[in-house]
Amino acid sequence: MSSAFPFGHRDDTWQQQQQQPGPAHGHVARPEYGVGHLLYANPAYRELHELHTSPEILFEEQALRNGRNWGEDLTLYTGAGYLAGAAAGAIAGLRRAAAEAERGESLKLRASRVLNNCSSVGRAYGTRLGVIAMLFSGTKSTVSYYRSRADDWINTAAAGVSAGALYRIPGGPRAAIVGGIVGGILSGAAYVAERPLLEKFAPNLGI
Repeated sequence: MSSAFPFGHRDDTWQQQQQQPGPAHGHVARPEYGVGHLLYANPAYRELHELHTSPEILFEEQALRNGRNWGEDLTLYTGAGYLAGAAAGAIAGLRRAAAEAERGESLKLRASRVLNNCSSVGRAYGTRLGVIAMLFSGTKSTVSYYRSRADDWINTAAAGVSAGALYRIPGGPRAAIVGGIVGGILSGAAYVAERPLLEKFAPNLGI
């Protein structure tokens, strides 16, 4: 049985080879490649830890594109506008609930009034700002398309004027003119204040 399966002899030989240092053993003779305080016996192990931090591009046109497309702008502006409007509406609803509170009310009744006012006013404000942001994004993408994908203050100002006029046009020509002027002023001010703040606090955001 021992001659047919010489496992003991093989194990002894393997142990003797492990105890003898020599060039056959990679952990002894192979040079070590270091990165900082880490040492790797194989350069392939080092490459596993040196992963690229740049964004991965699936298609070539994505690498050639500068900035976001119209769909990404629409999603970003509409979502941000709705969230900002909902937050502002919740604060306004909280103030309204505090003003409507009566002396001697139970805590349950006050909590119910706060929730009702915050939800109703927040939903109304969020819807309004979301519609304005959607109009702004759509007009900005349209102006940028007809201006050969230019990205400057002209697109932002034109989008602000158009969004304000379109949002207020149900109120008549005068309301549309006033809304366009207000939208242009607000969008211009936002453009002037946006660039320095993003470059300072979020340089890699890509907005």
